[in-house]
Parts: sequence; C-alpha cells; structure tokens
Amino acid sequence: MKSVLKKEQERVYDWLNNTLELPVFAEAYKGAVILKESKPAGYISFIAHAGRDLMNILAATVSGVKAQRVQYQQHIDKLQGDWQDEWGFSDDISMEVAEKGHLIPIQVCQRISILIEEHKSGRMRSSEANGLFFSTFLDYSDLEKIPKNFLSEWKDTKEWFLHNAHLREKPFRAEIDDKLVKHFNCLDGYLYIAASSQYDRLKELNEILDATNQ
Repeated sequence: MKSVLKKEQERVYDWLNNTLELPVFAEAYKGAVILKESKPAGYISFIAHAGRDLMNILAATVSGVKAQRVQYQQHIDKLQGDWQDEWGFSDDISMEVAEKGHLIPIQVCQRISILIEEHKSGRMRSSEANGLFFSTFLDYSDLEKIPKNFLSEWKDTKEWFLHNAHLREKPFRAEIDDKLVKHFNCLDGYLYIAASSQYDRLKELNEILDATNQ
C-alpha cells in the first residue's frame, strides 16, 4: 500500500518514531496527515488535537520540562465558599456603596492575590513555552535571538489548534478548512526542519528568514 506521507513527512515520522523514540507522537502526526488528506467526519477537531499536543508537549517531553497549569477551578471553588453576594455588582447598588466599596476579609483578598500571581506566572510560562520548541530542536539557546516572525507564526498556529480542538459550531466550513491547511503546513514545516540535519535545518531557517525579509 502506497504511503500517504510525502518524502518530507516520512522524515518527520521517522524522526519522531525512531530518533526521538516517541511513537505516540509519530502516530498522532501520521494520523493527522491522513485525516488532512481524507477529510472524514470530525477531522478538523481531531487534527487540531494532534497539532495542539505536538506543539504543547513534544519539546517539553524531550527537554524534560514539566508543564504547570494554574488550577483555576480549585481557586474559584475556594473563593466561592467565602464570597458574599452583597459584594457583587448590581443595578440597584447605592451610591454610598459604589463610592466606598465593600470591606472584604483579608483571607479573601489573599486568595484573589494568589490567583492573580499564579495567572501572571502562567502567562510567563506560556510565553517561554512558545520558545521551547526553538531552543530544543532548532539551536536557539538564546530565546531573544529567535526571529519574531517565527514566534508569531508559531503562536498563531498553536492558538488556532487550541481554539479548534474542542467541538463547537463552526460556520464557513471552507474558510475553516483553508486555515487548517495553512496552520498544519506551518507546523509540518517546522517539524521537518527540526527533523533535518543541523546543517540542513540552519540553511532552511536562513532561507525562511531571507524570504520573509524580502
């Protein structure tokens, strides 16, 4: 049976499966390629799931970086138990309360403060995570030297996968499909560069940068 993978995609699959020894990522990648070509029912969400995990988890798995997520539900559950309805906003709030505000207990303020600080740290980790693929696979040890257009393209693609990985009403099917092809090709290109030899991938990165600056 003829492989559905192109030559460059075969290299990516071999790199994931044999070089990195991560068959679960290799199979997810291959499956996404097959779905992209065959377009069965639900293929957009399935491909977005695979793309999301390749972008979020692959570099972290290889580099040993453990992702830490802000536990929003736990924080909100704790706040909900202490929060008083009278502290909320309403249309009939008196001018005196509107001007002076409410006296909220210190433990509630502390919980809100912790939530905000963890959220800020999470945003910083997210920004660093966007550069992790480049530092792990593309020889950019200094994140400040990663071309801004590379990071911007990577971030846009990851956000698109994240947004489309869950089921929701998706109008304008043709438009969604065009964006899927665009973003998957972006991920596919970076995976191929990462799977190539050091000389080849540095050469191709320079070619991408030169083409962008023209």
